[in-house]
Amino acid sequence: MAHKYLLAYYYVSPQDAERIDAFRDLSGDSEKTLITQYVRGWFGRNRENYLNLARFDAEKRDISFRQWAEIVVMDGIEALPPYKQEVKDIPENPLKDVVLPPDLVRRGINYIMLGTQNLALLRVAIHYDRDNAVGFVSRIVREHLNRNWDKLYLPQLEAENFESWI
Repeated sequence: MAHKYLLAYYYVSPQDAERIDAFRDLSGDSEKTLITQYVRGWFGRNRENYLNLARFDAEKRDISFRQWAEIVVMDGIEALPPYKQEVKDIPENPLKDVVLPPDLVRRGINYIMLGTQNLALLRVAIHYDRDNAVGFVSRIVREHLNRNWDKLYLPQLEAENFESWI
């Protein structure tokens, strides 16, 4: 079941804003759809890491993983019971090295749509990342475009010119 995750806006560099606009115009996808896809892709590539983080969090709170998941999806991280064990040796954050540049453009999108597990993983990821949702998603967008622009998106834009096909 799809869940709306409220995200009023995110930030990108001016260059990434141009890239998103160009690909949005080419693909016909809305900006909201593109950002949703980037977030889903991030959790698809890093699912095991974030599942381990979720299990870790449930263990430290001394609740079952199922109970943890139900609370996080239905009511959010804030509704979880307090930690019963010391929180140390936190699993590594795969987004830790992604940094936003100083010159940023604010882009409004209102919300993204996520499946149940992706919603839970996003919430626990943000909690342990120590950033807010806007910063976390902005860094996912940055990582996605840095990794994929030259090999996936740019060739599609260049293919709009028939001469580039030769």
